[in-house]
Amino acid sequence: QSCCGDRDRRRDLVTDCARAMGPVKLHYFEGRGRSQQSRWMLAASSIVFTNVCLSTRDEFVALCKSGKLTYQQVPMLEDGECCISQSMAIVRHAARAGALYGTTADEAARVDEVLDGISDARGPIVSYPFMDATEACGRLQQSVERYFPCFERAIERNGAPPFVVGASLTAADVLLAELVDSTIEALSATFSPSAADSALEPYPKLRALHAHVLGLPQIQAFRASTNWMPFPAGHIGRDYVKNVRTVLS
Repeated sequence: QSCCGDRDRRRDLVTDCARAMGPVKLHYFEGRGRSQQSRWMLAASSIVFTNVCLSTRDEFVALCKSGKLTYQQVPMLEDGECCISQSMAIVRHAARAGALYGTTADEAARVDEVLDGISDARGPIVSYPFMDATEACGRLQQSVERYFPCFERAIERNGAPPFVVGASLTAADVLLAELVDSTIEALSATFSPSAADSALEPYPKLRALHAHVLGLPQIQAFRASTNWMPFPAGHIGRDYVKNVRTVLS
């Protein structure tokens, strides 16, 4: 009981630190892309942040010249004097700040295992606005069939539903929920909500995890805020692609 109390106090302390971080800025294009997972993770960790959306080539060049972009790429998280590039580095930074990386070294390794699997599964979602929607969703359905059974079994093996690692929320749960949410949005926008329901029907544990994460107050607040970006279907996707090409051209 004492050990659990120490762990809870540590989690409360780290979460308080996460709330105190700032001003935190997330630099990216005007859309979801490779920064969407970072937004979910920052929100889950109760880190207040601002989207800084690039709109011109000159803005991007100035950011490159500032020395803040390690690889001359975005997304980039700016937290005071600390600037972090690479989307998954940002995710892991936010997860550690919010004490969402498991409670043991073994759990942290399991979190990493799930995060890497999500990265492999998520490719069609990132490429969706740059492709024909039907083709993108065809690839997404293949990804669902390949990876979602693995995630479903991982939740079952963990034995502490709805979580996929350990007995409390981790970054793995948050990004699995984001993956499920984006899959629903993509299939619903391209085909129909019933198509999304059919694709997810075989995965009740993933659906329960998704519902749990969406019910978190900090995630609800994020989805209702100006930091929430709509799914890039139709004209929203076309505007996003135009923005990316304008900034990088």
